[in-house]
Amino acid sequence: MVLTDRQKRARNAGYQARWRAKRDAQARTNAEAIERALLQDAHRCERLSDQERLQLADRLADAAMGHLRRSQELAAMARKVRTGER
Repeated sequence: MVLTDRQKRARNAGYQARWRAKRDAQARTNAEAIERALLQDAHRCERLSDQERLQLADRLADAAMGHLRRSQELAAMARKVRTGER
């Protein structure tokens, strides 16, 4: 059976959607594990040296900035959905 171009595009779109969903799930899992480790380190910060505390603070600030960027992207997408933009 020979597929038409439209059928091939639809099939490939399905493959790509599944691949993206799998990739996004892995990224969320890794980000959550990283955040969990950072929070555990933060709870024991009084036992860290000054230099280690500064490094931990930098890593926490980087994680917070990543969350901020992502939240801004999602807010922009929500505005587009509300107004019907693409």
